[in-house]
Amino acid sequence: MTTPKQQHLSDYLWDLWCACSIIGIWPRFIEPRLLATTRLKLPIPNLPNGITGLKIVQFSDLHLHPKVSQRFLNKLVKKINRSKPDILVFTGDFLCNSRMLDRDRLIATLNHLKAAHGCYAIMGNHDYDQNVSINPEGVYDVHEPQTAMIKQGFKRLLSPHYPTGEVSNEARQVPINPELLTALEDTPFKVLDNRTETLTINNSRLNLTGLGEYMLGRCLPDQAFANYQTDAPGIILTHNPDSVPLLKNFPGHLILSGHTHGAQVNLPYLWNHFTLMEQPQFKRGLFPLDGKWLYVNRGSGSVMPFRLFSTPEITTITLEDQR
Repeated sequence: MTTPKQQHLSDYLWDLWCACSIIGIWPRFIEPRLLATTRLKLPIPNLPNGITGLKIVQFSDLHLHPKVSQRFLNKLVKKINRSKPDILVFTGDFLCNSRMLDRDRLIATLNHLKAAHGCYAIMGNHDYDQNVSINPEGVYDVHEPQTAMIKQGFKRLLSPHYPTGEVSNEARQVPINPELLTALEDTPFKVLDNRTETLTINNSRLNLTGLGEYMLGRCLPDQAFANYQTDAPGIILTHNPDSVPLLKNFPGHLILSGHTHGAQVNLPYLWNHFTLMEQPQFKRGLFPLDGKWLYVNRGSGSVMPFRLFSTPEITTITLEDQR
């Protein structure tokens, strides 16, 4: 097993190379520290008057750890609050590799965020109690990283394992990280784990449905939509866009996802070595889907602070009536 000292040394050498090379400075030290705001206006059929103009702000994939600068977190809070969300949603991956590494700053950051009609969150694959990734057979399985972060990156570049969609029995048994759940109780964020909350806003109803993590076999739409009110519009939160085919026969008007980091190293012929997907067409951005919208957010953080042509983002979506 790689010791913390070995991992620190390899990370240090990687940072040194990036700093000394022209091609490494931007993706290692500049782009991961940027934060864009994507603004969309989306038409929703027969949207009630009370929620026409409703503003939903989405952020995702925080991956908080001690090396994330406080300056970046302050920027995130400022940009989100400046958008004045009616509803604020987080679409998974508070943690890095299933470890709570910075509890106090996570709670403090979330407590600075405000939304007129509530803050909601779902869990991502890093938010469970054990690390789950793709094993050599392409199965989603429990896997604890045993090599340094940079070595993992090069291994994935040279020999990626593409997912088959199968989930191991061990992965299906992993619970949500208990430290994370306890921490979120001290914040304004309400966790939607395979359930629907019906909000009443200006005398109009809105379904907000949150799904469990696809990679752990926890995306359970039958359970999540059990109390969905079909005569009201719906916003669906699902961390991994590979889960979208499971939602085809279920209601909802807007699906919000993250997970992909927008193809974190977004280079032709290389991005899918790092962003391993069953549905690679959904790597980032906005998609119309049979009367629904899907937006895949690029995320605000990453386990490995290295981004190329995939700037961190928050998304501001205003709902408009389509008649």
